[in-house]
Amino acid sequence: MAGLQSTLTSIDPAGSPGPSWQPPVVPQAVIERAEYAESFPHLLGTVHALEAETSEKDALDEGNRGPTDVVLAPAVCYGVYAHLADRHLAEARQFDVAGHCYRHEATSELGRFRSFRMREFVMVADDTALLEWRQKWMERCEELFARLGLKVSVQVASDPFFGPGSRFIRSSQVEQHLKYEFVAPLFDDDPGTAIASANNHKDHLGRRFGIDFLDQGPAHSSCTAFGLERIVLALIHAHGDDLADWPLPV
Repeated sequence: MAGLQSTLTSIDPAGSPGPSWQPPVVPQAVIERAEYAESFPHLLGTVHALEAETSEKDALDEGNRGPTDVVLAPAVCYGVYAHLADRHLAEARQFDVAGHCYRHEATSELGRFRSFRMREFVMVADDTALLEWRQKWMERCEELFARLGLKVSVQVASDPFFGPGSRFIRSSQVEQHLKYEFVAPLFDDDPGTAIASANNHKDHLGRRFGIDFLDQGPAHSSCTAFGLERIVLALIHAHGDDLADWPLPV
């Protein structure tokens, strides 16, 4: 995992010194502003706590647990948009972030963890700059996975960044090629699991978080995300669990 993180840092042309680690919890207000819950409420993990005066005897009683104002982070990039919220940007901004994420998956499929680590390179700018930025990151990803000896296919997909009406929007998202996934096998007979993705959110998050860019209105955003555990599982499947047999980049 440490070798993979260093490799990802080395391929960032922005010269990142390494990721800014985000906390594993996000204010509920941030998730509500992003409209994540409208699309995938069943994936969210809420945080509950006991009152200070709760006795040891009553600590295990679920009725004594009250909700807090935070939820478990479903993705690490939400901290970026919260940081830029209600601001006017005079230039493009790039971020390198990582953290622990949680999604309440209903399957025990290998690689589909409820708690996992994610690394994201994020850019907030205008649509023209973001399309070029995402295309270069896609090329960079294909080169990286080839050097790592992973047989990866690139597939058009959809994601939960879009809020109400997302069931209809996801089909449009696929048609517009707003999300690409890099898919590789994690185990024998695996038809393929997404280990990374390149995403174009258009101006959805710019609008939701009140981020303006130059004189062009709401900022557009894009991110390239890497599922760290999934990439390691793909490497183990391809090369075994002896690091001496792994490719030199890692």
